[in-house]
Amino acid sequence: MTDINHKPKGWNEPINQMTEDEWKEYFRLRDALDTEMSQSDIDCILECVENLIKKKATTDAMHLMGKIPLEPHYALGMKYGLGLRSVMYNNLSKAKEVFPDEF
Repeated sequence: MTDINHKPKGWNEPINQMTEDEWKEYFRLRDALDTEMSQSDIDCILECVENLIKKKATTDAMHLMGKIPLEPHYALGMKYGLGLRSVMYNNLSKAKEVFPDEF
């Protein structure tokens, strides 16, 4: 498990540079978001997202979608292409199972 004293692999690469406050927020979000979900949990979130989009509450929908675990290779591609900030607000539970040192 990574924490502020054990940052993820590649933390010192230019694309992943963050301030100390950003790292604190990153690890706070890991604690808050990285939870395993069943398919029924995901389906429930997707239904809520659909309803929010119909109501034009896209910001709320995007926030809710971040709770759905990203697929491991997708998350890793985002990290390598866009940096850790690109996955910061997403559930990385599946990605951390496959790539435990990357996130």
